[in-house]
Amino acid sequence: MRPPSRVSISSILSPAAFKSLIATSKTPVIPLDATWYLPNARQNGKEEFLLERIPGARFFDIDEVKDASSPYPHMLPSTEVFNKAMSDLGITREDTLVVYDKQGNFSAPRLLWTLKIFQHPSIFILDNYLVYKKEGYDIDTKTLSAVEEAIPEQSAYESPGEIEDRVVTYSDLRQVIVEPLFRKKFNIIDARPYARWTGDAPEPRPGLPSGHLPDSISIPFNEVLEEGSKEFKTPAKLQELFLAKGVDPDKPIIAMCGTGVTACVLETALGKSGLLREDKPVMVYDGSWTEWAQRSDDKFIVKGKN
Repeated sequence: MRPPSRVSISSILSPAAFKSLIATSKTPVIPLDATWYLPNARQNGKEEFLLERIPGARFFDIDEVKDASSPYPHMLPSTEVFNKAMSDLGITREDTLVVYDKQGNFSAPRLLWTLKIFQHPSIFILDNYLVYKKEGYDIDTKTLSAVEEAIPEQSAYESPGEIEDRVVTYSDLRQVIVEPLFRKKFNIIDARPYARWTGDAPEPRPGLPSGHLPDSISIPFNEVLEEGSKEFKTPAKLQELFLAKGVDPDKPIIAMCGTGVTACVLETALGKSGLLREDKPVMVYDGSWTEWAQRSDDKFIVKGKN
């Protein structure tokens, strides 16, 4: 595995802090709607955006801005594809970006992580849209057509490139897993529901076996969020949770889930917890269980508990 680089942790904003940022920022503040649903949810984030959004928001489609050559869902795009998507949205590197999703904290952390990987200078996550709406902040409910939603002027966005040492590939993870003594030098945390981790519940994608990696730790992503509001728990609560689960902050952490989305909820929560060492940021296995279950040997798909 490659040693991780030093990357600062992005800020989590309450709705009040978000409104204050808009009022005081010397650069444009652009909300980015990253709403995405599991394939069995029968909901569409883009369609919902056209009906309701934070004023001035733009929609970032994680299912469209991806590596189109990969057979796995919404894998990280190339720098060129990312640059085009940001340019099409009219975003510049001088803009301050605040990501959110309509489920609270589900898919927005994936976009936050993507923006970190491609080194956008100023990024935040709203914690969260459900609270923002409940507290009575402005919502734009004018129904937009696809034409009206189009950004009037493209930019010429240029990322300095991907931070590769924050992204774990299948080959990287296999090198960790095949040797039992070596894999114990890592924390491998899995954000999927516990019953999918044990193999007792099916995966949402037909034909994909459930189960988990040897010596991985089950931390369902909902456990880092407050019940009801879906806000991230306090740093003290998060520290208590991660340590109780067996996470060792002195070891590198690899986060995974079904397709690399809710793994980023854990990545964001670990950042808030204060447990991370600066030289050991969380790495995310981009292909996650969907890739692992299709490519790995059966002996590395564990049922039940470790």
